[in-house]
Amino acid sequence: MQSTMTRVRNEQDSSVNLAALITKMKDLPPMPVVVMRAMEMCLDPNASIRNLQLVISQDQALSAKILRIVNSAMYSLRREVSTVSHAVAVLGLETVKSVIMAASVDGVLRNAKDLGTKLMSDHSWGTAIAARAVARRVRYENVEEAMICGLMHDIGKPVLLQNLHPQYCEIISGVYGGHGNFHQSELLAFGFSHAHVGAMLARKWNFPQQLAEAVGYHHSPLTAPSFRQLSCIVNLADLMTISMGIGFEKNKDLALEKQPSAEFLKLNQAALAGLITETKLTIKATANLK
Repeated sequence: MQSTMTRVRNEQDSSVNLAALITKMKDLPPMPVVVMRAMEMCLDPNASIRNLQLVISQDQALSAKILRIVNSAMYSLRREVSTVSHAVAVLGLETVKSVIMAASVDGVLRNAKDLGTKLMSDHSWGTAIAARAVARRVRYENVEEAMICGLMHDIGKPVLLQNLHPQYCEIISGVYGGHGNFHQSELLAFGFSHAHVGAMLARKWNFPQQLAEAVGYHHSPLTAPSFRQLSCIVNLADLMTISMGIGFEKNKDLALEKQPSAEFLKLNQAALAGLITETKLTIKATANLK
């Protein structure tokens, strides 16, 4: 009885500590104004494509990213697309929405210079590509949504670094040295992890509920209350990227087929091997998109 009461009290304390952290986070990044306006228009069924194109064109970085993606190997178009209006028409609203969300994620990653930005960016991009491949394989209804969840799954890490810098640097050093992983180390140090912070950031940015949940539960996908399949896709994509040695955490001996998310998605060893091969090829082909 005492251990149960202690566990409940610890969970309550963790919740309070996380809420206090979020409250005092002066560095919790707002979504860029142009990105926010474009996102609102993507979610508005009455918004015109023409007005969306005009809003996107106001942000040079966002425009460039959309043009890079539409001209990448992922879409294999016969002719190069050189204007935002043509790109929006070719990609469609769902993909444009994903690119816009990716732009907000990129802004946070660019600010996390002490974190080993390349390692974090590489892992996030690898997880995004893997999530896209897994989503296609299991016929998830929105492949682009799975991709953006993969890209955003670790967005809480740079926020933790900015606000709990000395403690988080110790965690980074330990993980990089092969001692434990981020999720467990964060839970031990703070009582919550980057997944919880990432979910709160997604809600702050008014991202869809399923995205916030997939980010928040990507280390415990089978406990996700509403979007279990999407959470499993992100979890498995994250583990695939770790097994490929991309990022801080590396584990080439990880038995992916034995992971609960792989079992939930009904992906066996042969299917996973094929997905890893596909992911590696796509990462190589899209290396200039990050």
